[in-house]
Amino acid sequence: MVQVKGLSLTYPGQEKSLERIDFQLAAGECLLLAGESGCGKSSILRSLNGLARHYDRASLSGDISLAGQSVKGMEVYQIAEWIASVFQNPKTHFFNVDTTLELVFYLENKGIARQQIQDRLEEMLALFPIRHLLDRDIFCLSGGEKQVLSLAAAYISGTPIIVLDEPSSNLDDRYTGVLANMLQTLKARGVTLIIAEHRLHYLMPVVDRVCLIEDGRLVETYYAEAFIGLSEEDRQARGLRSPVDTPLKRLQRPQLTGDLTVKKLQRQFKGTGTGFAIQGLGLDRACVYGIIGHNGAGKSTFLRILLGLEGGRGDIVYFKGKRVSKRQRLALASLVMQDVNHQLFTETVDKEVSLGLKNIDRVEQGRILDRLGLARLADRHPMSLSGGEKQRVAIASALLSDRPIIAFDEPTSGMDWHHMVDLCHLIKAVAQQGKIVLVISHDKEFLNRTADRLINMEDYAL
Repeated sequence: MVQVKGLSLTYPGQEKSLERIDFQLAAGECLLLAGESGCGKSSILRSLNGLARHYDRASLSGDISLAGQSVKGMEVYQIAEWIASVFQNPKTHFFNVDTTLELVFYLENKGIARQQIQDRLEEMLALFPIRHLLDRDIFCLSGGEKQVLSLAAAYISGTPIIVLDEPSSNLDDRYTGVLANMLQTLKARGVTLIIAEHRLHYLMPVVDRVCLIEDGRLVETYYAEAFIGLSEEDRQARGLRSPVDTPLKRLQRPQLTGDLTVKKLQRQFKGTGTGFAIQGLGLDRACVYGIIGHNGAGKSTFLRILLGLEGGRGDIVYFKGKRVSKRQRLALASLVMQDVNHQLFTETVDKEVSLGLKNIDRVEQGRILDRLGLARLADRHPMSLSGGEKQRVAIASALLSDRPIIAFDEPTSGMDWHHMVDLCHLIKAVAQQGKIVLVISHDKEFLNRTADRLINMEDYAL
């Protein structure tokens, strides 16, 4: 079904990103692309779906063939007859506001008859438990709901191949389970799957082979059983996450008062009748707080209101004994957003991490860039980086901030084992400097190493 021979790729103005990649897949097989952030996994996917050549204007050599047909000379719309894509950030390929219209968008553009579209929609709903997502505003969906919607749209297109880039990066346990079941159903129906991923445990029941990518080269291929059997030392040396699900440690809840005290903060989500209400939540300096809860529980909304980025309903917040307004809270805090593309502004990584900072310590800047694996990328444009590298640029900016509150929304999405461990050490070191650190995350490996206390948003549900 898929054959890649001698694939090499170079983006404009950069060194070679892929070097002579070879692999092949039969119909209905599942291939996992594993390796450290920036190693070339996404570039392989973008070579397959045509975006590297037609959108990124990259130079490719070697050959990619689909069912014996070379993609050389194919336009993107022709490749799309074969391959559907699920991106790390699903918002980058939504075309509609209404969820149902998004699901059938591809079929409508192909001129499929209305009754056939309805039949395909019903067939998909019989396979995947997402009827509750129909006729919804896409902008009101949680991150997990958007990701599941993207996969459903890829399936309903009817392509024999689906490529997925970090599909679980922002999913809770429930939606990760939904995603895993959807992938198993797709495979059982003969769809070929190629997945680039760091969170590995949920994929083990569906993966046939694992290709380990290092510095743009395919260095080793494992069958799933052999991959699961790697020792912890071998796995971590390769920058790979655990293939076994990790339980979350039981940690204490926050106290009712602290250096930053939430006396009242609430929000009701429009059109759902759900929301959260917090009355008494204390956050202390030199402490890392993990914020947990299912997709849609209000983790990001709570954080944005707390930091003054959104208005709450009569919110009452105190800092060091004095009530602080929305504007005052905004001046106290630094946030790394879930979608870091919204906060990258300059033309180099070096300028980005120091943007808006006065009297910056260049030695400390160099140390943080080095710890986050960004020193070699200091002169690169931030938007030319991989998803994981962009995330680390935004994290470096926050860590260099002199503000007393630092918050992170899913900071380890797209992050390999090595960079995750380094980030743990950096966050704990920053907290010990007297900062209040808040971290939204579904990454249990990361939370177990980083958080001192847990804020479970489900405890405050309306």
